[in-house]
Amino acid sequence: MDFDDSEGKAVLTVYVQREPDEGYVLHVEHLASPLRVDGTLLRLSPAPHVDRDAADFRRITAARTAAAKAQAELDAAVSAARANGDSWEVIGAALGMSARTARERFGNTPGRP
Repeated sequence: MDFDDSEGKAVLTVYVQREPDEGYVLHVEHLASPLRVDGTLLRLSPAPHVDRDAADFRRITAARTAAAKAQAELDAAVSAARANGDSWEVIGAALGMSARTARERFGNTPGRP
C-alpha cells in the first residue's frame, strides 16, 4: 500500500511478503523517517495463498496518481482556454466531444469561468 503526500508522491510503501519458511516479512520502502512498530505479534488472516510482491499494487496506485494529475492538468487547460476567450465549440473539438458536453463536464465547476 502506498502512502502519498499532498502532491501525490509516494512517501512510503508497505507490503507483506511470504517467506519460504512459512513466515511473513513486513516491507516498508521509501521511508523518510524512522519507523516505530508497537506490539509483538503480527497476524495475517486469512493467510495469503500465493507468493507475490506488491508490484501490481504499486502499478495501480501509480496509475491512479498519474490519472489524477492528468485530470488536474486537463481541468487547468480548459479553464485557461475559457479565460483566454476560447469557445466551448473549440474546447469541445479539442476534447473530441460536442460543445454542450464539454460545457456540461467542465463549465459548472466552481472557480471556472
